Amino acid sequence: MKIENRHIGNTDSGKEVFLFKIACESGAYIELTNLGASWVSAVTPDRDGQLSDVLLGYDNLEGYQLDEAYIGATVGRFANRIANASFSLNGIKYNLEKNDGKNTNHGGFSGFDKKIFDYKITDKAVIFSLYSPDGEGGYPGNVKLEVAYSFSENLVATISYHAESDKDTYLNLTNHSYFNLHSSGDILSHLLYIPASEMLDTDESFIPTGKFIKLKNTVFDFSSFKPIGKDIFKPVPQLENNKGYNHCYLLEDLSSNLKLGAVLKDPESGRKLTVYTTKPAVLIYSAGFLNTSLPGKNGYPYSPYSGFCIETQYHPDSPNQPSFPDCVLKKGKVYQHKTEYRFEVT
Repeated sequence: MKIENRHIGNTDSGKEVFLFKIACESGAYIELTNLGASWVSAVTPDRDGQLSDVLLGYDNLEGYQLDEAYIGATVGRFANRIANASFSLNGIKYNLEKNDGKNTNHGGFSGFDKKIFDYKITDKAVIFSLYSPDGEGGYPGNVKLEVAYSFSENLVATISYHAESDKDTYLNLTNHSYFNLHSSGDILSHLLYIPASEMLDTDESFIPTGKFIKLKNTVFDFSSFKPIGKDIFKPVPQLENNKGYNHCYLLEDLSSNLKLGAVLKDPESGRKLTVYTTKPAVLIYSAGFLNTSLPGKNGYPYSPYSGFCIETQYHPDSPNQPSFPDCVLKKGKVYQHKTEYRFEVT
């Protein structure tokens, strides 16, 4: 395992941005950047041993600076939406930044996706760190967090999250990478499996209604492997409103144990991605709204269904939904979660 880094530019405010590479002896590697603690590349073999990149992204710093799709980014303070950009905690109402109509999404305008993280390199990992001051984005508490990336010789990429706060606060961190195991084209022929029997019902603003949808024998059922594109264009309001899949699946195990979250396979290349997480839910996004203005790695802008997100997280709008798993980070306690992305060939 070899870790190296190089300077790729500066922000307008003069902060240095670096690209980090964690490489295996086999030639497979992942790349990261301290801009948004983002996952830039995952170069893995297909069934013939040919290496190619299975993450959407950009070839230059400008792409990540101007990106509006959270490509590869660490998302926080709160992944996905909170209704009416507000919540109450310990009897105090907190108003958040409205960056999605009347709601807040992915931490608001102060989200972590455009922050420049500090970093350190160890023998086995790149560890990004950030200080988020009390009141940033409207959230309470001075939060110190670390996001550590590692990549093993058996092609397991691990993202570990660690955070503490000096006030009770809500924290829900995830990674927003877009996977395409074929490295080009769309993901509609990818096969997906999710070990879940329920998902959250959402309204036209993508806010959970508080209801749960039973998945068995519906267009949302991935309890056995099914092509993502099989049902995606059927005239079902939840699919039409989301331009495909943009739904939170509830894992059977709500504990903080590491458990299976999803499996994605590309029949043509033979690549398989298995995701394990300590979080209670997986939000899948088939990128129906993806429409980048700048060219991506393949030299052209990304369009709908170019990639597929598997966001391990707490439920959206949890602060306003008493029936959802509690995601309050208590003062002095530790937020500690991890997600593993296991790359294989079949």
